[in-house]
Amino acid sequence: MRMTFIRTSAVAMALAIGLHAGGGTALAQEIGIPECDRFITSYEVCVTTKVPATHRVTFSQQVAQLRTTWRSLAQDPQTRQQLEAICRTQGEQMRRGLEPFGCAF
Repeated sequence: MRMTFIRTSAVAMALAIGLHAGGGTALAQEIGIPECDRFITSYEVCVTTKVPATHRVTFSQQVAQLRTTWRSLAQDPQTRQQLEAICRTQGEQMRRGLEPFGCAF
């Protein structure tokens, strides 16, 4: 229940400030792998709440691209099995980039 509330709040917040990827809202698109979805939700909350507006576009574009890639990998049965480890590794790299902004997740 708490994660649903957090995810819903993150979506509402991002919509309010106008984060979009492509033609639709990227936040509404889950990967389908819990590790990946948790990372993306935490990343987006950090970007929308702690990263200065002057840097948000860059970080938002990065996560939109990552979401697209991960969704593609999740749809392929051959790569889906490895996706949790991929999300963990790539997520850790991206997480380090947010540390200067006070993000800890």
